[in-house]
Amino acid sequence: MQAAILNKVEREHLPLDTVRVRRSLQSVREHVSRSPYFTDFLDRWERIVEDNDVETLRRIVESDDETGNEMRNLSPLHVLLTEDERMKVLDDLRELVLK
Repeated sequence: MQAAILNKVEREHLPLDTVRVRRSLQSVREHVSRSPYFTDFLDRWERIVEDNDVETLRRIVESDDETGNEMRNLSPLHVLLTEDERMKVLDDLRELVLK
């Protein structure tokens, strides 16, 4: 999903720092543990969004370590995709798994 978001951000030159993304980040904060482990990741997302830091987003998308996985899981950026775009990502993934 994050790769599709990155592709759209780059293709359409979308800003990361939007009202919808900030609301999404706030919602994620409200629904996850308040442990420093999670708040650190969410603080990182806040900086990425504030700075429109596409390079860091790219590193997160490409990362295969635990930090990258957690950052992708907590990403507030899903709101940048339409419902149709999210469904296409899921359909494409389903096709890959079934091959």
